[in-house]
Formats: sequence, C-alpha cells, structure tokens
Amino acid sequence: MAKKSPGFYLVFVITIQILLVFSLSLMAKGAAPPVESLNFPSRFDLVDADYNGTPDHLGYFLTLPTESRPDVFWVCGELQAMINNQWRTIDYTARSFGQESGAEIALYFYGGELQRLQVDGPFRIMIELKGVNLDSSGVGGFSPAYRHDLFEAADVVLTNQGPFSTGQIKNVIHSWAGQEGLALGPLETATFTFDRWRFDFRGASGGAGKRIWYAPTGEINWADQSY
Repeated sequence: MAKKSPGFYLVFVITIQILLVFSLSLMAKGAAPPVESLNFPSRFDLVDADYNGTPDHLGYFLTLPTESRPDVFWVCGELQAMINNQWRTIDYTARSFGQESGAEIALYFYGGELQRLQVDGPFRIMIELKGVNLDSSGVGGFSPAYRHDLFEAADVVLTNQGPFSTGQIKNVIHSWAGQEGLALGPLETATFTFDRWRFDFRGASGGAGKRIWYAPTGEINWADQSY
C-alpha cells in the first residue's frame, strides 16, 4: 500500500475541522428559540396629536379583552427598524393600564424622533405584557412602510402622563438650569425618546455642551458632552 505524505494528513485534519465548525454553527442556529408573535389583535396607525393634518406620532393599538387581563398591568413596547439588515431598537415605551382603559390600549412613539433618525418602515414592535396571571411577550406586529419624512416634529408629545408641550418643557429646563447655575448655549436638538425628552445644548462661552433629559414625572438628569 502506498504511503501517505504528511500533506495528505494535514489536508484531512483541516477538512474535518471545517466540517466541525459548520456543523456546530448549524446546530447553534437550530437551537436558537424562534421569535413568536402575540395572539392578540393589533394594528399600527398614524396619529395627528395637534390636528394640523400632518402625522406627529406612530400609534400602536393592541386589543386585549378585559376578561383576560388583571386589574392593573403593564405594556412595554420596543420599536425596531431594519438597519444594516438587522432589527435595531430605536425607541421604547412602557405604560400601565387598568380595567377602565377599555379593550383597546395604545402606545405612542414620537414622530419627530423618527424624522430625526431618518429611519423608514416597516417598523417592528416587540411587546411584553406583565401583570397578575399575565406574562406574555413576542412580536406585536409590523407597520406599513411609513417614511420618516411623513412625520413632523410637533410641539405636542403624547406621553404616558398625557399630552405635553415641548416648548413648555424647554422653559422648565431653562428655569431649572438658572437655579442650578448651569450655563446653556444654543439649543441644537429637542426630541422625545425612550419615554423622556432629550435636549442637546451647545456649550456656553466655549464650555462643554450639555445633554439634559426630562421625564414627564419631573425628573431631570444631565451630562456634559463634547463636540
């Protein structure tokens, strides 16, 4: 029998390693749990909160029969967009509801943030329902292919505590900054995302810029930022 050269065994070992890597990869993909969809009726719709004829929020409406839910429960919504061939989270909101809320409940995402990010639909929403004897999560649905320039950055924002004026919140921020001795330069960005406002100010007199977050509950946080 002809004697095999060392190169033959080297090629054989490398081939086995490649096959093993591909096998493990396929096994890992097969073991990944699928993303399930919720079994409740739902829909996306455009919302015009200031009634000027231009949408300013993306609304998500979920029908949850009153007899199948607790007296108080939470609905968390994670809005995602397809970016670089992957679903990326671009906004998030969480709201509590009670029996008085009715069968259809709503989550709102500020259209001004979609416009600022320049991301287009279809959007996907991941939903989590939490309450006594209620624990469900999964894909809540997909929106139509809404374009980001369909929305306007309206002054009114639909928060979990009701509608607010961004202009009024900006006045609150300036008043608070004056009391804190915090110097603010020109305002560059004002938006509402992840259940709170975000204001980006240029630095005053050559100082560091300021990023300030304001929650509808009145909580204020800030940080320096450089450009």
